[in-house]
Amino acid sequence: MSRDAVDPRSILAALGVGPPRALEPVSGGQDTLLWRVETPAATYALRLMRPDQAFEARLEAAAMRAAASAGIAVPRVEAETLWQERPAMLLSWCPGRTVAAELLARPGRVWSLGRALGQTQARLNRVQAPAELLERGESWIDRAAPGEPALRARLRALPRRADRLLHLDFHVLNTMTDGRAITAVLDWTNTAAGDPRADAGRALSVILLSPVPPGTPRVFALLRRVMAAALWRGYRDVAGPLPDMALFHAWAGAAMQRDLADRAADPAHWLRDTQLAPARRWTAYWKRAAGL
Repeated sequence: MSRDAVDPRSILAALGVGPPRALEPVSGGQDTLLWRVETPAATYALRLMRPDQAFEARLEAAAMRAAASAGIAVPRVEAETLWQERPAMLLSWCPGRTVAAELLARPGRVWSLGRALGQTQARLNRVQAPAELLERGESWIDRAAPGEPALRARLRALPRRADRLLHLDFHVLNTMTDGRAITAVLDWTNTAAGDPRADAGRALSVILLSPVPPGTPRVFALLRRVMAAALWRGYRDVAGPLPDMALFHAWAGAAMQRDLADRAADPAHWLRDTQLAPARRWTAYWKRAAGL
């Protein structure tokens, strides 16, 4: 979406918010526009999505409300509306900066923040998924690449939880920190109901396997290995042992390949198909470990 075609003051008016004292565009996700909004009463985040994401916006709002009710640090949903058929949300502004920014500034905090991330995710995965997500069933299983029917069948046959709140995009760019604690979990676009092991495996794969854009500091490669170990430790501090993880690790690798396939096929994007090789190796390894 182009900001040039969007009037954020008009969106705010539709949400029942008067003229802001300050309005500043900030970086959002791949599919959203985001502004920092200051009013005399409070500071908010204004989020605008695509017209085809109205259903997803409803699920996001339900997931954030469920997480907040369980004490998880998430943006508070202040108001929702449709603006020119696009879902818009007014969210509370969360303190701190992304965990990624904190680690690049203070890499010595990687272990403590990694454990805090893992503990936060494990507590999040204990939350009962709201009715809106339960109605969709276990949609997360089908996020594996289309060429993985045996993997999806094995997951469906495995005894598992189907009713826990999953984030499914839990990483250092979607979490905020004040340098010590996790102050917010952001971007619930991929939320679903399902087994906590899927969320844990997904988080680990994103840290270890995500292709990095050109110009990324070299220290990032070391940081993400330590971060993965710390997150896994923190998660198990809260959740205890996680059995039968081979299938979930294989699923996470297959899901990553599916998520990135379109970008890798786009000549204008920096991502190249060869950069998906680690995810392919990861998936193959864990499929063998699971007997597939």
